[in-house]
Amino acid sequence: MSTTAFDNPFTRLPDSQTRLLGVIGHPVAHSLSPAIHNPALAWLGLNMRYLAFPVHPDQLATAVRGFVAMGMLGFNATVPHKEALLPLMDHLEPLAQRIGAVNTVRIDEQGKLHGYNTDAPGFVDSLMESHPLDLPTSNVLLLGAGGAARGVVAGLLEAGCQRITVANRTPARAQQLLHDLAAHYPAAALQAAPLQEELLPMGDYDLLINTTLLGLHGDPSLPLSPQRLPSRAVVCDIVYNPPETPLLQAARLQGLATLNGLGMLLQQASRAFTLWTGQPMPIVEVRQRLLGLL
Repeated sequence: MSTTAFDNPFTRLPDSQTRLLGVIGHPVAHSLSPAIHNPALAWLGLNMRYLAFPVHPDQLATAVRGFVAMGMLGFNATVPHKEALLPLMDHLEPLAQRIGAVNTVRIDEQGKLHGYNTDAPGFVDSLMESHPLDLPTSNVLLLGAGGAARGVVAGLLEAGCQRITVANRTPARAQQLLHDLAAHYPAAALQAAPLQEELLPMGDYDLLINTTLLGLHGDPSLPLSPQRLPSRAVVCDIVYNPPETPLLQAARLQGLATLNGLGMLLQQASRAFTLWTGQPMPIVEVRQRLLGLL
């Protein structure tokens, strides 16, 4: 595929053989998924298009039936559909079932719906690509207890991580998240804690992951300061825009290794891409193009 075709993913016009992929959400206009998948499809010369579909929660089941009727290959899901898709699937991969959320659906030739979660391994893929930690021996502190936190914790547990503390402003929510996952990973030491820096043994953590939006949108406060972390620690934020959040900036100024959410976004997309096409995503080229857009 030529560079020109990659730069303009719609060089080849759709025809009667074009297969559709997409992402559903409410809202969904902000999604970068079309900017990831369409260039990748063009790069490989695949006669497919990836579109964003705004789907109201009340219309989710109707929309999914429509996708099957249209002969779509599959779709991604973002907020608020990841949990609501579970009962609509004909087959669920075990990881998606354990997490309780589906972000990728493959529609087979018989119209059966196969649900996956690529968010969880996507985070671990991104982390290990940039900072190859020994996760089974790492002590992890994760901030937040929402849907994103659930996927990241599950991904870490799948990768063999044994020590995870989830800190949240409402500790009961963190406790519920860990309770839901603990039965599937009985060997792991999982702990819920209040999001109060003075109550956390900051010097013991090898990895800090922020899944909250604290510190963004003009809020000058950080979820916590990285100053008490050891010099070996890696600090991650799943936000990818801006590329450097206030937490990551503070960690970098402290001399700590950092990682934003762009890699997770690309890695989860790459896994979905392969589920649909059977081919690996040209992730290096897609990353370069996406960085230009951001």
